[in-house]
Amino acid sequence: MAGGSSRFAFKILSAAVAIPVGKLIAKATGKAWTAARPDNPPHNPKEVQTSWADAIIFALITGIGAALAQLVTTKGADTVWRAATGKPSPRPKEPKDNTKADKEVATL
Repeated sequence: MAGGSSRFAFKILSAAVAIPVGKLIAKATGKAWTAARPDNPPHNPKEVQTSWADAIIFALITGIGAALAQLVTTKGADTVWRAATGKPSPRPKEPKDNTKADKEVATL
């Protein structure tokens, strides 16, 4: 596979890895919340009943979960790609041309 077709295939592979990883992380995040707090997680921090402590703890747990999911998905898809093809995973497309503002900053 070359160029665009390999990037597309890698995106499909990444999605196939991301779905189970996302489900696993969501389940782990829920368990981490119940270990930290006995109440249900705050779904809307604007609600009057949501305390600052609950909102901050929930933000920390979900933030760590999101970062972990991204890491596991990226590394997992790369590992599967290397095992299947024997080559490094394709890199994303570089932007074709910079905007005028970027060019002006570059000349400073």
